[in-house]
Amino acid sequence: MTMWISSGVSRTFAFPWVKRGFLKSGFATMVSICLILVAFTSPATAVPVAEELLKALPLSDGERKDVLKGEIVRFTTEEGSDRELALGAVLLVPNVPENLVPLWREAVVFKLVGAVTAFGEIPDKAKEGDFAGVKLEPNGEEEADRYLEVEPGEKLNLNIKEISAFQALKAKGGGQTEVEAVVRKQLLTRYQAYREKGLAGIPPYARGTDEMFQLSEDLLLATNQAKLLAKYVPSFHQALLKYPANQPKQLETRFNWANVDVFGRPTLILSHRMLFHEGDAYVVVDRHFYASHEYNGLQSIGAALPAKEGSLLVSLYRISTDGVAGFGSSTKHPVARGLMGPYFEEIFEGIREKAK
Repeated sequence: MTMWISSGVSRTFAFPWVKRGFLKSGFATMVSICLILVAFTSPATAVPVAEELLKALPLSDGERKDVLKGEIVRFTTEEGSDRELALGAVLLVPNVPENLVPLWREAVVFKLVGAVTAFGEIPDKAKEGDFAGVKLEPNGEEEADRYLEVEPGEKLNLNIKEISAFQALKAKGGGQTEVEAVVRKQLLTRYQAYREKGLAGIPPYARGTDEMFQLSEDLLLATNQAKLLAKYVPSFHQALLKYPANQPKQLETRFNWANVDVFGRPTLILSHRMLFHEGDAYVVVDRHFYASHEYNGLQSIGAALPAKEGSLLVSLYRISTDGVAGFGSSTKHPVARGLMGPYFEEIFEGIREKAK
């Protein structure tokens, strides 16, 4: 996902591979970015050719040869905790990076994956009408009932104020139409808070009467762990840490909402997409600062670098979820990564076709 098409919306982030009864629904504790994938050098140094870049990735010699043949190769790296999943992919395409920028700008990934039922771009000064396309589909009545019956927990990612709004709506006899209206208002409020205060503006999810999940802390941890980003592109690293302050001129930012069909349920997502251009290197980040259920949020990093043969595209996601933590974690992790893999390939195949 973020990968080059950093809009990040695909089955890989919506995680329909999280089977109920095996991986617990409601992704938690998020993300850490490992910039092993961003193997480019500083602007003062020549960008490496594909062979040099591939040496920085956790691939076997045979896998590196497969990449040079044009094959999509998946990889993983060390995971920071038993709650974290790490999975990436690499692909060589016969284009220079700037030819791929329009694909990022149009959020092409939203168009490539059938699980995405609707999406839209959020303007800087958004109004409620900019979320008019947000609907509880599929199975809208059933999902609306979940909102009307919501309590602190993992069925829906909401804060106490948001929960109270739906409880009040239930008392008034509201139905799906009224629920959708409240959902749109809450998405707008979350977007505005994030735009104003960045990570500090992300409201927590209520997990119990006195238990709150702070997504902002996980996103901050993820950004602090991006050691190579801090080393080679420090201005971008600071932009991630301090958003909305310290935004460099090389940074292009876009926001999207999306609806993804997960197990027949609408998963609503708020996405902050960033494109950074430094010399011949392009880096993209996708930060999901809200997801209505199945997981709490994520942060991913991708890079596109020129090579003799075209451009090398690399993407790595780190997603932390309680669904792979605890008892049996060592078994759950490889199974979950195996289930995620085909969806990465689906996205890369789509990008390869678009890049032609």
